[in-house]
Amino acid sequence: MHCVFCAIADNQLPAQRIHEDEHFIVLLDIFPLRPAHVLIVSREHAPLLDDLSDAARDRLMQLTQRMARVLRGAGYGVQGINLLLNDGPASNQHVPHLHLHLIPRRPGDVPQLLWRALTRFIPLGRKRIEARLAREAQQLREALQHV
Repeated sequence: MHCVFCAIADNQLPAQRIHEDEHFIVLLDIFPLRPAHVLIVSREHAPLLDDLSDAARDRLMQLTQRMARVLRGAGYGVQGINLLLNDGPASNQHVPHLHLHLIPRRPGDVPQLLWRALTRFIPLGRKRIEARLAREAQQLREALQHV
């Protein structure tokens, strides 16, 4: 079975990486719902939260908290961040590999968020999105140095 996140962890596919440690890779979602939409992806192939090793599960919330501080330090999600972990196919988990979304929010962004949720997999404006992701990744890597 081919797993996109395992391929990213094995450096077989490119990704806008923000941070890596022994348990997780932090990268930008290639189909972002909002600017600086970050994924915390398990290095181990664990389809569900219950499949994740105890050591990684213990580390997940610490890393999530740190990345939320990084996002806010870079000016994203200052007033709110959605933490989203889809755990199983019925929960809208498209890739059966544990990953937690950090989606920066701001007041009044619901119409844009809903529109993006409906159109996120349509390849229109892909080059513009990729350029934005590269800028955001650099900005977040720099903010990470101060957290």
